Amino acid sequence: MIKFEFDYFIETFPIIMKGFWITVSLAALALVVSVLIGFFLAAVRYYKTPVLKQFSSLYTSFFRSTPFICQLFVFYYGVSQISEYVRNMSSYTATAVVLSLSFAAYMGENIRGAIMSVDKGQFEAGISIGLTPWQVIKRIIIPQAARVALPGMGNSFANLLKSTSLCFIVGVKDMMAYAKNQVNITYRYLEGYVALLLVYLALLALCSYAQSKLENHMNKPYVQEAR
Repeated sequence: MIKFEFDYFIETFPIIMKGFWITVSLAALALVVSVLIGFFLAAVRYYKTPVLKQFSSLYTSFFRSTPFICQLFVFYYGVSQISEYVRNMSSYTATAVVLSLSFAAYMGENIRGAIMSVDKGQFEAGISIGLTPWQVIKRIIIPQAARVALPGMGNSFANLLKSTSLCFIVGVKDMMAYAKNQVNITYRYLEGYVALLLVYLALLALCSYAQSKLENHMNKPYVQEAR
């Protein structure tokens, strides 16, 4: 019976960490782009913009109803057959594109729900005191909606980060890729994959802690009491 080798288990961590920044940068890039796209999707659905509202609904339904790995394969292996631009993309760029497009659907729903939680009367009240629509959105709607959206967006980011572990399939040299290459050489699957699991666990715990701190900061009263 094969025993768990603790020394090899410890030695595996530096190897896995070679892909750490690829994993983190991929997740961070996809987060920024998905939030921007998600805000657009939420806005056109909330304000019922003709044509764009239907497009947003279809977009959201498609990406939330299909597996991420299938989306990645269709784009990286399928679309590349008919598009030279996609064919010339690096695996990192292609993965970032699909992650961004896929999780924009989830971010959009989080943002839309948060915007809907703000009383529409506040928009009208802001206009009545001389603010422009953009000023109302920036100063009144977004600060309140952000509080509501943050927990859901944090959960979506956690899923996004975990989804990066699938990207080694198309050649991205992330933590999963380094772990897989190492265990294929040594056949020490238990030690290698447990080490990888613990790295992801620590990374997600750090993200959860940061989210908690941000939520506490955002939940402070808008106006401080007079002394």
